[in-house]
Amino acid sequence: MANPRDEQQVKTNIENAYKVSTPEECVKYYTKWADSYEQDIIQHPTFADQGPKVGGDAVARVLGTRKDALILDCAAGTGMVGLELQKRGFHNLHALDSCPAMLEMAAKKNVYSKLICDFLGTNRLDIANDTYDCACMVGAIVPCCHVKDDCFEELIRIVKPGGYIHFNMSEESLEDCERMEILRESTLKRHCDNGHWKLVEKRITPDYFRGERGVSQTFQVL
Repeated sequence: MANPRDEQQVKTNIENAYKVSTPEECVKYYTKWADSYEQDIIQHPTFADQGPKVGGDAVARVLGTRKDALILDCAAGTGMVGLELQKRGFHNLHALDSCPAMLEMAAKKNVYSKLICDFLGTNRLDIANDTYDCACMVGAIVPCCHVKDDCFEELIRIVKPGGYIHFNMSEESLEDCERMEILRESTLKRHCDNGHWKLVEKRITPDYFRGERGVSQTFQVL
């Protein structure tokens, strides 16, 4: 379905999202954007984001027939990843996001049994150790203050040994994040070297977002 919103305005919304400099500014910005976010990011013919589908497929590949697996949708936004997981038969889903307005939109989809409003970073979440079979994070790591690689220690803590952590992002964002030390290859390798997780899948997706390729990575917690 074509999006009636002006293409330049959508581009501006996306670019401005990358400019927020603190977690608090991020919440404030997405609160204003929540109502039209899906129109801009998912439905717009120019900017259609394939990240939720890529995430859903990646989770399905590693969990297979375990449709009752407990999955945490990290930086869940309006719940598009939850919808994709539901389409693939997964029904035991929780959503985590720092923006109440985005979680309100996610709640309307009726795919999550629990909504958690909190930041994802170095802070300790109100979640017990070894709770989830999988944590999925789509498009949350970008060249600004959304989520950084310092969140992985917490995700490793709350995912069960043998469980999975998946994230995907555009290739351009990956390069920018490495340069800005938001997502460093050295951090991913350090967790491998320290026996925290191992890489089980890395894929490149053409035409992931705005014509850019996407990078999808899945790690298994040890």
